[in-house]
Amino acid sequence: MIAKYYTFTSENERFRSLINKLTDITPSAIVTFLQILKFDRIFSAIINPPKDKYLSALIFQIKWVNEFKKNQLLVLENWKKYRCFDEIQSICRITKDSMILDVGCGISTVLHFVEGRKFGIDPLANEFLKLYKYPSDIKIKKGSGERIPFLNEYFDIVYCTNVLDHVADPIKTIDEIYRVLKVNGKFVLTVDIFKERIKRDLKHPHSFLEEDINSLVGEKFKIIFSKVTPRIGLKAYVNGVRKSDKEQFVVVMNKNLLL
Repeated sequence: MIAKYYTFTSENERFRSLINKLTDITPSAIVTFLQILKFDRIFSAIINPPKDKYLSALIFQIKWVNEFKKNQLLVLENWKKYRCFDEIQSICRITKDSMILDVGCGISTVLHFVEGRKFGIDPLANEFLKLYKYPSDIKIKKGSGERIPFLNEYFDIVYCTNVLDHVADPIKTIDEIYRVLKVNGKFVLTVDIFKERIKRDLKHPHSFLEEDINSLVGEKFKIIFSKVTPRIGLKAYVNGVRKSDKEQFVVVMNKNLLL
């Protein structure tokens, strides 16, 4: 029964009657699944906005996972319209033998839509593996941009999509991506950009200008393609959003061999 998995505080009392109603209609298998996911923490976080950015991100993925499973063609459509998927494919010349890493992969990683030997890292990888069954050719493991758990010069291509503004240390993340890329490797970066720096939210501790990104990557990478596109999140796109005044910067780079 669900009710026994929650500890209510006085400010949560208004939810007690709802939980009591859910108690009698919730199959035991679902209760077990919620226990595995530590859903009591998640429920509490929904009531009281979380102070942990990872918990906040996990809540988003829990809400998103079923929509993604049903709408992968729309997700790919978003990549093609707003994230330069076809241009990236042409530049990177990805093949079935390409070694590919997605940093901060999430559940709806671009690895679903490319061929190659595919790996994803995310601080929440262990939780995602409970939520979602990735295709067998995608290998997911726990890791962060600041500390990528792979050897030097291991990958041909590294994706980092809407992640750089989430990390604690963007400079260290760029350094790590440089480290794990092979000679002549390609770095594919997509990141929100703004006209001026703004204070964002828990999950986004950074706001970048286009010039900030050019400065961050400039010493280690040579930009070979860049484009500013409308920023429409995957979930928003699946739910019908087709216009946005927000922008993102899509950049493809070569590893700079002069270092």
